[in-house]
Amino acid sequence: MNRNFYYTHQCLDDLDVLVGPPTDRPGFLPGFSLGFLAFFPFAMKFPRLALVGALIAVLASPVFATIGTSYQMVLGNPSAAGTSAANYLIQRPQYAVGYVSANGTPKWASWSLTSADQGSGRFTGNFITDTSLPAGLKRVTHADYTNSGYDRGHMCPNADRNVTDADSKQTFILTNILPQEPDNNQGIWANFETYCRTQANTGREVLILSGGYGSKGSIGTNSVLVPSYTWKIAVVAPSGTGSAVTRINNNPAGTRVIALRVPNNAGIRTTPWTTYITTASSLQTSTGLSFFTNLSASARTTLLADRDTGTN
Repeated sequence: MNRNFYYTHQCLDDLDVLVGPPTDRPGFLPGFSLGFLAFFPFAMKFPRLALVGALIAVLASPVFATIGTSYQMVLGNPSAAGTSAANYLIQRPQYAVGYVSANGTPKWASWSLTSADQGSGRFTGNFITDTSLPAGLKRVTHADYTNSGYDRGHMCPNADRNVTDADSKQTFILTNILPQEPDNNQGIWANFETYCRTQANTGREVLILSGGYGSKGSIGTNSVLVPSYTWKIAVVAPSGTGSAVTRINNNPAGTRVIALRVPNNAGIRTTPWTTYITTASSLQTSTGLSFFTNLSASARTTLLADRDTGTN
């Protein structure tokens, strides 16, 4: 065998071990593979230099691991949402939502978070009416919240999807929003959002679900329901190879589940978020949703019952 040919293929094998095969890595830049074909003659002649150059190219390239429609319901569709006005599925590259038209709010939102999803983009306009909704479904407006006393509370937050201004903008669509007391939204909720990003910034993948339930009345011309509680579940997938679901199924005991139930009340701004830790099983009972349906039965049972301590 040609010696350089052997070294070149060994370099390619080493590279694959380091960055993973393209088909197993969501968001892998297809241009890398095409570019390497053009680079192949040089790689054949100088295989060791080729490996170094290829590694630099990959590490310098922005790989946004979890931006993409197929990556936002990794753990399942909690309400089996579809085309019904009472349970309408919205899938965007940044997140997925089960929307309840009568309420004008999401029943749940789902997304996957890594460090690569975070940047400095920020949409600065008004919140956005979701004109993608079919005729007949309620289209909430920015004005529905104005002077209501409630914040326009993100489910999938801007700071989880702000690599670009375009990604950030998608989080301001009002089907991703529900009315939150300022002390909830700007205190406990914001603090827990920051904590989830901190977990992602350690190199972990965090799979997140959030929503609200109950009723404190409604606001605006479109009668937007104000929930009595907001809830959130953050599943910190264990490290390893394969998809997040594979890693969780293989190691449910090593998977962290942080579930919160937060009263949508004033006066709780400075309360630690750890005060409101519960289990996903308890939230499942309160909301009528079914969590973690994409996991194996044994892994699902483990995650539903897990009660986090609030510490790393």
